[in-house]
Amino acid sequence: MGKPFTPERLANIRRLRKARRLYKQQPVFAFAILCAEFKDYTYEQFQDDLRIRNKSKRTKNKKSSLVRFGRYFKMIQFLELYRNTGIVDYARQAQKLRSVITKPYRVLVKIEGQYFEYGLDPTIAVKEVERLVYELKKCKTEIEADKMIEHFRSMNRIG
Repeated sequence: MGKPFTPERLANIRRLRKARRLYKQQPVFAFAILCAEFKDYTYEQFQDDLRIRNKSKRTKNKKSSLVRFGRYFKMIQFLELYRNTGIVDYARQAQKLRSVITKPYRVLVKIEGQYFEYGLDPTIAVKEVERLVYELKKCKTEIEADKMIEHFRSMNRIG
């Protein structure tokens, strides 16, 4: 086995346990009782004996099932901005993203005065969709936009 405790260490452990037990039973008189029993016992030692010694357990963050959706990290960024700055608009944007996080992206493209709507998978990252929207603005015809959307969908298949 390991080394046995020294007699001084054992006496300190016993004093610590007695101080805690007495403080639980009689918090008002615990210090006076210990002073009578242990000579040269100070109030600082009493406070130190009552101090919690072990480290508190860290709480684990609950894993979110929303991580797999593309809008999740953008939502987290808005929440961090809100915590850091206190601007309520960031919280509103995060709340708005949270309400549509599982819904498919709706991309509207205006070509020659007509609007075309495309649906995209909600698990695609927001940055990818924003880049696609930027590229779609350059399209001149509907056929060109359809090809770009089909290419994007084939590149972002999961599974």
